[in-house]
Amino acid sequence: MSPVSAAIALIDTDRYDLADHSLIEGCLAQFRAEGICVLPGFLHAEAVATLVAESDHLAPLAHRSATRATVFLAAADPTLPSEDLHAIALDSSVEVVGYDLFPAQSALRALYESEELLTFIGRCLGVEQLFRYADPFGALNLAIMRSGDRLGWHFDMTDFVVSIAIQSSERGGEFENAARIRSGSDPGTEAIAAVLDGTGDHLVRVEPMTPGTLMIFNGRWSLHRVDPIVGDRPRYVALLAYDTKPGTDSTDTLKLARYGRLPDRAATTEATHGDR
Repeated sequence: MSPVSAAIALIDTDRYDLADHSLIEGCLAQFRAEGICVLPGFLHAEAVATLVAESDHLAPLAHRSATRATVFLAAADPTLPSEDLHAIALDSSVEVVGYDLFPAQSALRALYESEELLTFIGRCLGVEQLFRYADPFGALNLAIMRSGDRLGWHFDMTDFVVSIAIQSSERGGEFENAARIRSGSDPGTEAIAAVLDGTGDHLVRVEPMTPGTLMIFNGRWSLHRVDPIVGDRPRYVALLAYDTKPGTDSTDTLKLARYGRLPDRAATTEATHGDR
């Protein structure tokens, strides 16, 4: 079976026909209105089981990182008043498997490299042409969170993130989201502070991230977190990276922080860059 057909076989195409104009229009409308599009049951139950087994196999290869940062993903400034958003540091910890560590026969890799899925996501975003990320580590990630891990409240630095939920933790690990809490014209300072101090709970909702769910999310304007993981079963989420421009890569600083290493510049990149 070719990589493309293998990828499509994982998707519940009876429920989610990737060429269905009404489905795409609904996804685009939700994304534009709420900054998020959630497609539960996007993958078959059998596909989820395959991805869990693959994740169990990949997990020992992950790099663990722990950070303290503001909601803007910057170091806290201790010279500012303690209530200033730029002075509040929040804890995050996660393990990540980089794209180059996914074997050629990986089902997750087949999904990410599927032209049909690439086209579908681009249309759901209202983007004329979408490109796979050129980062040999960051193009496709498996994010692993174990007991005690969390992602603190933060905004993303990109316009969108595409994720596939693979396995939920026994308890905790919920994806909490204060949708569109800021904008390009409104920094949302008071609302952000209210979420952080617990008085803004009415602004927060839990997004469904049951295994098999595909989520397209604009985290640049929405404050979000993953609450602490509880129990022995790890939380697995695949992160699929795309961009509206070809050749987009991350910095060496980010690579070292997230993966603990840098790519071998002299090595061939054919296996990780494909036709991008």
